[in-house]
Amino acid sequence: MIKKYSIHTKLIVLFVITFLLVCILFIILLKIEENAYAEEGILRQKSLVKNLLSSYNSNFNIDAYFNNNSFSSVKNPDLRLTIKKNAESLFHDNSSKLCQFSSLKYQNNLYLDLQCENFKNLYKENMNDRIYNLLLVGFFFFSFLVVFMYFSVLKSLEPLKKLRKQVAEAANGKKLEFIDYQEDEIGKIAFEFKKAFIRNQELIESRQLFLRTIMHELKTPIGKGRIIAEMIKEYKQKERLIDIFSRMDSLINEFAKIENLFSKNYNLHFKPTHFSTILEEAKNYLMRDDFNKIVRIHLNKDSLINADMEIFPLILKNLIDNALKYSSDGTCEIYCCEESFVIKNLGQALSEPIEYYFEAFTREKYQQVKGMGLGLYIVFEVCKLHNFEITYYYEKGKHCFKVLFGEKKNNGL
Repeated sequence: MIKKYSIHTKLIVLFVITFLLVCILFIILLKIEENAYAEEGILRQKSLVKNLLSSYNSNFNIDAYFNNNSFSSVKNPDLRLTIKKNAESLFHDNSSKLCQFSSLKYQNNLYLDLQCENFKNLYKENMNDRIYNLLLVGFFFFSFLVVFMYFSVLKSLEPLKKLRKQVAEAANGKKLEFIDYQEDEIGKIAFEFKKAFIRNQELIESRQLFLRTIMHELKTPIGKGRIIAEMIKEYKQKERLIDIFSRMDSLINEFAKIENLFSKNYNLHFKPTHFSTILEEAKNYLMRDDFNKIVRIHLNKDSLINADMEIFPLILKNLIDNALKYSSDGTCEIYCCEESFVIKNLGQALSEPIEYYFEAFTREKYQQVKGMGLGLYIVFEVCKLHNFEITYYYEKGKHCFKVLFGEKKNNGL
């Protein structure tokens, strides 16, 4: 698997490699120029020696000759000794009986050692290698430029870290002001995100207001209907109307809980609860008098589930309700084991992959079932919030939805 690196890391690697390549290039150029300078110096010194030998006589002033040709005498005896001891010998000429010449290189400087019968001296060549110096200046300038660009680019990316932190805080529901950004690409991104964030907040607030207004307005006629139902004398009609209004009130409360959960206005409160207790709550939410007839329960183990008792019974209720709606015989089965529970119902195989049905507002097209197609979407999302795993498989003509809530993720019952 290819490891992904941050932009910051990539920039560091890029600048380090660039700097190293520049250093290597300049070192090679400096070495080439240094060798070229040494070779030219050797040719100059050989030419001077040749001219000296051809013009030499008893009145010849050797010091003046070398001084006039950009050489100066090394006066310090200790320095002479150090140079002769540590210098690199470039050439040695002892072909003449008058004098012997040695060309020496010490600390990037060229020297000429002259040994005659009556005269001995060490001369330093004073000619500067302009190209070598220009290369050095170019190297230090380009190094400074690379280092400057490195810190400049990293400083330009600092607002990106700030923006990432603010986006993360905004995702957690914190209201922020996206200010103190420059008029660059990051600043433009921050400005556009601010507009999108404000628009999103307005849509969320508008949706919440709309839903809560609807639920509030529905509560009033339901309450009035419940009061009127209590006045009816005929027992059967009275009980039936009361059940209908109770069902409507329960659905509105259920919608309110789901809306609070998905709008991030509700914090899950986890508590270890037996599956049978959760099932009993789901049964109350379903409000089916024939529940025990149409739902067959196989409680192999009454496991403890660490779940929110306000929300998770609604999830179990949605799974049971979905199984009953799409069951070909109007019944379903529930199996509970140590690490999971499974809900099964008879029915035709799905025409789409299961991921399609876990999306909002989707359901099987060939089934004439009422509803908005939100049941499995809510189940899937709430299971994620509980860190539970929900899987689906089709086995022996039955749809099987399995919720794994334990630490061990078993593949079978």
